[in-house]
Amino acid sequence: MNLVDELYAITAALTTAGIRYAVCGGVAVTMYGATRSTKDIDILVMPEDVPLALDAVRPLGYAFAAIPMTIGEGTERERHVQRVSKIQGAEHLLLDLLVADAAFEGALDDRIEIQLPQGVIMVVSRAMLIRMKQLAGRAQDLADIEKLEVSDEA
Repeated sequence: MNLVDELYAITAALTTAGIRYAVCGGVAVTMYGATRSTKDIDILVMPEDVPLALDAVRPLGYAFAAIPMTIGEGTERERHVQRVSKIQGAEHLLLDLLVADAAFEGALDDRIEIQLPQGVIMVVSRAMLIRMKQLAGRAQDLADIEKLEVSDEA
């Protein structure tokens, strides 16, 4: 599966369904010009849009929804994620729907539109992406922050 083709298909399906979204995670890091390899697609959506988003991507093959996850429950870092997988032969691609509540409250208010030949894609702002990476705090996230800050200075 081609990650870029999947990204375009997912964002087109969300747009067609009228769902407010923003690309975030490793794909967004790359869109801001920092070199980053990733194996999944992270999309931020409103809590009430999670079921609609799952319905919108199901025809694309994203049919295996995991149990909703809560990360950092009860802390200021609390985040909610709905993971859904696409399995095609031996290939497996994860789509993480990050919920714009708790620590990500208001994150969809700070997004930008990127015009590409394949259409428009909505992406979280660089500042919001850095904030999201700080909240996650994993080694990869800290490395992403460093790359984002360097590419911001360039």
